[in-house]
Order: sequence, then structure tokens, then C-alpha cells
Amino acid sequence: MQSDTTHPLLFQRILRALARLGNAYRVPLLSALVFGFLAHTFAFTNKLVNHDEVQCLFSKGATVVSGRWGLGALDSLFPNVSMPWIYGVVTILLLAISVCVLVSVLSIRSGWMQVLAAGLVLTFPSLTGTFGYLFTASSYGAAFLLAVLSVWLLQRSSLWYWLGAVVCMVLSLSIYQAYVSLTAALLVLILIRQLLEGEDAAAVFRRGVGYVLFLALSLGLYFGLTQLILRIKHVQMVSYAADSVTFDLRSLPDNIGRAYQNFVRNFREPAFGLIPTVFSRRVHLLALVCAAVLLVFQGVRMGKKPLSVLLLAVLAAVLPLAVNCMYLFTAPDSVHTLVLYSFVCVYLLVLILADRALDMASPKKRAEAVRRAALNGTVFLSAAIIVVNIYVANTSYLTLHLRYENAYAFYTALIADIRQSPEFTEGTKLAVIGTWEDPDFYEAHLDFTNYLTGVTGFKPDSYSAQRFLEYYLGFSIPFVSEEEAADIAASAEFAEMPCYPYYGSTRKIGDAMVVKLS
Repeated sequence: MQSDTTHPLLFQRILRALARLGNAYRVPLLSALVFGFLAHTFAFTNKLVNHDEVQCLFSKGATVVSGRWGLGALDSLFPNVSMPWIYGVVTILLLAISVCVLVSVLSIRSGWMQVLAAGLVLTFPSLTGTFGYLFTASSYGAAFLLAVLSVWLLQRSSLWYWLGAVVCMVLSLSIYQAYVSLTAALLVLILIRQLLEGEDAAAVFRRGVGYVLFLALSLGLYFGLTQLILRIKHVQMVSYAADSVTFDLRSLPDNIGRAYQNFVRNFREPAFGLIPTVFSRRVHLLALVCAAVLLVFQGVRMGKKPLSVLLLAVLAAVLPLAVNCMYLFTAPDSVHTLVLYSFVCVYLLVLILADRALDMASPKKRAEAVRRAALNGTVFLSAAIIVVNIYVANTSYLTLHLRYENAYAFYTALIADIRQSPEFTEGTKLAVIGTWEDPDFYEAHLDFTNYLTGVTGFKPDSYSAQRFLEYYLGFSIPFVSEEEAADIAASAEFAEMPCYPYYGSTRKIGDAMVVKLS
């Protein structure tokens, strides 16, 4: 039987369209997949856990009550079972598609620059931290894609596209609010790209005002819908989510200053784990020098348009604020590695400048040597950042793996001791009191992972220890409450106990088997 090629079925048309898109964007797509698997395959092929991942093995954590009602709505698409391989691969695919959209909206034409863009996005430490919370990773990948799609839709000259952009932005916020900073930073890059392509400064400025209104409208709609859903569900925002929102016009100048301070801080110290090693910080500083040189060349090329040059300088100065705009309405303590994925836009700016400089008419001999040095520096330094990030990702996953193995060994031995004790009777509870002290090798070889949220791993004193025993060791025993633990810690019997692992560090006090860690 011959197939009907004149009237293909819907699935055939979809597959052909996907094949055309895949062929058009094969360089960024394949690059993203390669770099994604180089950096993160260990996390997909091992069940790595931290405190939240243990607790939320069969859930997505707080959804509606944390303002993430879209996260809960994804249950049908991403069921509440934290599956490393499936959700890891799905997340990489979603981000690979996002890179293709980014390449399109930012007009990055050079194949090599597209490869670097894919590598910088897919190996960024924020994604490594996200895979520490695998139960939400694929959902956050969807939120990332929605944020990028909102930028793509805004570039279309149609009211329906603009409405679609608002919908995508609100949905992204409903899954993970932090990606508003990603959208804000990308919109600044769009304006910079438009100036570099010769668009009129006044038109670019008006477009920028429209982008600010778009962000304000999206945030307003998201907040209104969140309040409506909370009322419909008859629930209130949990305290940690409610306390993290601190927007106040009176504190706006201080928050702006804090956004810039913390942006600069990333280049001086490990801070949020975005640039966690000394070598990486040096590479980043050299990359900024190359970017500054390329920016000057672009300014010189636009010299006959002083307003465009001025606006270009202003937008370059605004980019750090856009990257860290979460500081404008979020408590500083709530900002961490996962929230700052928008920092990748700094790399994208460098690549945009390099991409535009490739087709620049050759300047005078000395200037040409400087331009070529800046271009070569951009490529090699970006590649070095990608290599460092792959190293950081795999070292972070090793940290998670070792902590799991240590905790598993600790509780395996502890359960054996408890079961052999004649004092272990029905109704006995467990109290693990004190702070776990890491072996020395963590500080000696893995210390930089302490700055990266999500990879500190599961420790015997983690709040989800009871779930760990139930899910990973098949041993169900109730833990004492915080009040009961405080009473035990204040008792004379507890004070007499030596610290784990020495003889006598496990003892029954009242109806609880007590382990003294410190």
C-alpha cells in the first residue's frame, strides 16, 4: 500500500517540521546535548540526594503555597516520582531547545559562537544546583524555555504574539519566579543587539520602555492570579515564601545598590558558586576585558550616532541590574545559586559582541591586532569557562555521591546497633542530636562546592533523615519532635554521653534511642 504524500497525516507534518527546525539549528542543538551530557550524565545515572531531594522523592515540594501553582499543574506532564535518567534527559532537551531559541532571538550567526553559547548555558552552575533538586528539574527546564519563548514572541509584530509572550512569562513565573531575571536580562541583550545592527536609538529606547511595561504587567498578572488561586484553594502562602517578598519603593535605591554589589562580588569570591574557583575568576576577568575591548570597537563603529553609543553604554551598565533584578523585590537571604541562572546573559553579551566583530571591516593595523586578540581571547576564555563548569558539575555530583554513601553507612551501622539493643522495643523513637562533622577530605578537596546551592548533599543530621531511613534503608522508625530533642539535649544523661562514633554515644533516654553527634 502506498502512503498518501499529497495529504500527510498530522503527525507526519509535525515530524517534518521538527526535522526542518532540527536541521536549521543542528549546531546549537547538538552542542547543547553534548555539553549537557558531559557535565551532568553522572547525575542522571546515579540517584544523588540532598535534604530536599530525600523529602520530595514522591512530590514537587511546596507548590501553590509557595506561589508555584504552575509547578503543581505540571504533575500530569511530570509525575511525582523523582526519576534521574528520564527527568535529567528531559531537562537537557528543554534547555537545548531554549538555546536554539536564544541563538535565534540574539542573532548569533557564527557556528562557533553558537557552540560556545550552548556550552555556557548547559554547563552553568545554576543547572548543576538544579539537578540537586531533581524532583523539580524538568519543571524548571520548562519554566526556562517559557521565559525564553516570551522573549521570542515579543519580537513579533502582532498583538496575539505579545499576548502569548505575557502568557508564557506568567506561566514561567508560576513554575519558578526567579526566571523573571532571565527574561529581563535577555530583553536588555535584545536592545543591545538592535543597536549593534544599526537601529535608531529612539526606536530602541521606546522598545525598552515597552519591555519594562511587559515585565511589570506579567508580574502583576502573576501576583493577582496567585492571590486568586490561594483564595480558591483556601490556603495561605507559607512563611518562607511570604517573607521573601520585600518590594518597597522606599528600599528601592538600597536594593539596586545591593544588586550591583552582589554582581561584582561574583568576580571576587565564590559567592553563590557561579564562579567557584580562583582559576575561573581569573578567566572571567580576562573575558570581561575582551568584552570591554569589543564593546569599544562597536562604539567606534557607531561613532556617527552619538545617541546610539550613549544608549549602548547605558544598556551595558543596566545589564547587571537586570541579571540581579530579584534583589529589587526579594529578601537577600532568598537569593541563591538557582535563582541566578540569569548570569549566563553576561556570557551571551560577550558572544554577541564577538559575533558582530567577526564581520567588522578591518581597522588599521594596530587596531586590527587588538580586535583579533580580543576575538581569540573570547573564544579560548569561553571554552575555558565551559571546561571549568564541567569540572565543577562533576565534582559537585561526586560530593553528593560521597555524602550519600557516608550517610548510608552511618545509618546502616546505627540500625544494626539499635536492633541488637535489648532496649529497642515497640514504640521506641530515634533522636539524632547535634551537628554532623564532615571528614577532613571535604574541606581539603571539595570546599568550593559549599557555595553552590543544591550540592551540599544529605548528611546524618539533615531534617529529612526519617524519610532517608524509610526510602533508602527500608527501616521505619519515628523521630522525636524538635521539642523532645531539645529536652533530651538539656538532660544530664545526654551531657554525660561521648560524641559519635565512640562507645556510649548511642543510649536510650526515656522512650528514645539517642545518638549524640556533637
